[in-house]
Amino acid sequence: MVWLILCVLAGCSPEKGELHTSAGQKPIAGKASYGEEEPILSGFQMIAEYAAKPYAIVGTDQPSPEQGSRKKKAYLTFDDGPSRQTKHILCILREKGVKATFFVTGKSSPELQSYYKLIVNEGHNLGNHTYSHKYSYIYSSIGAYRKDTEKLNDLLTRTAGVRPDIFRFPGGSDNHLSRKAGGRHIMAKIAREMTNIGYQYFDWNVSSTDAAAVTLPKQDILASVRTNSRGKNQIIVLMHDDDHKTTTVEALPEAIDWLKKQGYQFETLSKSSFVFQFLHPPG
Repeated sequence: MVWLILCVLAGCSPEKGELHTSAGQKPIAGKASYGEEEPILSGFQMIAEYAAKPYAIVGTDQPSPEQGSRKKKAYLTFDDGPSRQTKHILCILREKGVKATFFVTGKSSPELQSYYKLIVNEGHNLGNHTYSHKYSYIYSSIGAYRKDTEKLNDLLTRTAGVRPDIFRFPGGSDNHLSRKAGGRHIMAKIAREMTNIGYQYFDWNVSSTDAAAVTLPKQDILASVRTNSRGKNQIIVLMHDDDHKTTTVEALPEAIDWLKKQGYQFETLSKSSFVFQFLHPPG
């Protein structure tokens, strides 16, 4: 595979033996080492959360503005990074000539922090996915979510020179795990507040389903992308940038090639791009 050869030459070949757990940005004129980073979400939590969302497994039938648009656009998105897979993802995107959006979380190790700037330098967009990704904290109140979001934006300002005004809720805007922390309507309250202060949030209308298991088989990921993309002119594809997601990296080149054959052009997300949201809180 061409991408693999190029990645090897670039020093970013996939680490099979590893365990792994622009637009939309404003130009700007704690923890210890990598091994000590808190896990973002356990495998069992991921399975429980995504299994509770039929649309995350088999796509969505919700009406959206994509209907009536003739241009086919694909927005690849990667949640939860940076991780030990980030360099492999970037290598593939570079070889394929594709730009993507990375919804990142807070990292303390210098190695992982260096990827924030690299992502921007390679022409991709950064989005905010909260600093801690701790459901019990970020969804406990509106104030907690804002504080965690701004903490990450402060870090991205220092390390990458950008302050994203786009974000993705951990688990999506209608996740059920949030109710345990902040009650039944906490997501609507946070979404309204974040929108009112100038942020735009994005869910997805195509899931790769790579979060439905700790490490999902490559062919399952490819099948999900193909099936969930059918009949859609504009797609926001959910993938994950996490230590455990080796098969996401393996599936990515074929997924990109397949989407290109279907006529999709790749773009990054911004406040002016196509938006898909599960939750539509009243103003």
